[in-house]
Amino acid sequence: MSQIQSLLQNAFPTIEARLKNDPDFQASASRANFTFAIASSENVEAAVLVKVEDGAASFSIGPASEGKFAVQARPEHWQAFFAAKLERPYQSYWGMLRVLGHNEGIEVGGNKEAFGRYARVWRNVLDRSRDSFHAKESGPTLREPPSEEVNEDDSVTGKYVWIDHQEYGKVKLFYEFAGSGPQTILFLHTAGSDSRQYHSLMNNKQLQDRCTMYAFDLPAHGRSSLGSRQVPQGYALTEDSYLESIWKVVKRLGLRNTIVCGASMAGHVCIAAAIKARELDVHGSIPCEGCEHLAFSQPIYEIGGSDASLLDPERVCGMCAPTSPEYFKRQIWWQYSSQGYGIFSGDLKFYFRGWDGRGRVETIDTKACPVYMLTGEYDYSCTVEASKATADKIPGAVFEAMEGLGHFPLTENPNAVLPYLIRALDHIQASRQSG
Repeated sequence: MSQIQSLLQNAFPTIEARLKNDPDFQASASRANFTFAIASSENVEAAVLVKVEDGAASFSIGPASEGKFAVQARPEHWQAFFAAKLERPYQSYWGMLRVLGHNEGIEVGGNKEAFGRYARVWRNVLDRSRDSFHAKESGPTLREPPSEEVNEDDSVTGKYVWIDHQEYGKVKLFYEFAGSGPQTILFLHTAGSDSRQYHSLMNNKQLQDRCTMYAFDLPAHGRSSLGSRQVPQGYALTEDSYLESIWKVVKRLGLRNTIVCGASMAGHVCIAAAIKARELDVHGSIPCEGCEHLAFSQPIYEIGGSDASLLDPERVCGMCAPTSPEYFKRQIWWQYSSQGYGIFSGDLKFYFRGWDGRGRVETIDTKACPVYMLTGEYDYSCTVEASKATADKIPGAVFEAMEGLGHFPLTENPNAVLPYLIRALDHIQASRQSG
């Protein structure tokens, strides 16, 4: 008997029933007919075989080779994946694959194209299996927006402006704003997404009273147009082009006393903006999930085929915290599924290769531009340790780890991130007054 067999076999009927009633699994598996394996590396002959046929799943035990592909891990890693208290990167198989990888026995066997084509299927099977293992509640209540999220009169207003971008040419840029407070804050979206990420925070009454909030879609992202000098399939984000976009928005909208805030690649660029704060007229920075440099490492982005509208959201949602509400994780999934061709991969060129603040972050003047860095405990892409190490190099910077949050804290759980964001605003405003 293999370890994965001993973990799951008694729960087969429960898992099958849960999948039968799960709308996410039903949607992804409705026209699928294949078998895949969940295997422990110590005994691939006794793998869990999952037969998917027209929206139904049945479980059995057999050789991993009988599956079209196999998701494989060492026994201790499966134990961590199915643990009651999850730690990064075990909240998702994508995380295990990226952080631990082949050297640690985490690998995809068999047909990798099928692994990618059915990414939502096997991911839902693993997630629902874990829920069944712990008798975790699952149902419509977890997928509905919080009551405070639903307002008949949404406060976010969107507009378009034209900018003349040195690299991209003429761009019809989309931006949104909300609130009437004295503090200006400019939210910057993550790689391969757009400003819809900030609707929850921009509708928050506490923030609206305190801040006037802005967010915009980078050129060729979301609702912004392709620049007149941009070529489809030729997009690659750079530090200079990103900072120019921020400067153009600040100047075009006449923003004053601006604090920039964003996560992931936007966390990186918040640090870059602090380095050039005087040039950009930026007066505070809240980098989330950012650090001075991340080595190029994206094996999970090279596995599984070419359907970016399916694979990109599947891969990035693995970085969310397991405790974040399902409603918000679904919104992240959908937003990542709706971007233009090559936009996400073009942004990753900045996230992994284009951004390097080593030897420069030490020059940030936190009296002119206070810096308050935040990173979620479940982020396995830019870890708490990496962010703190960067904050320690910036004289006067503050770092705080965020409990129960992942790589998209400002989006995946707005209520949980709000206290951290308020503390960051308090620190920046107090630092500027004392300076």
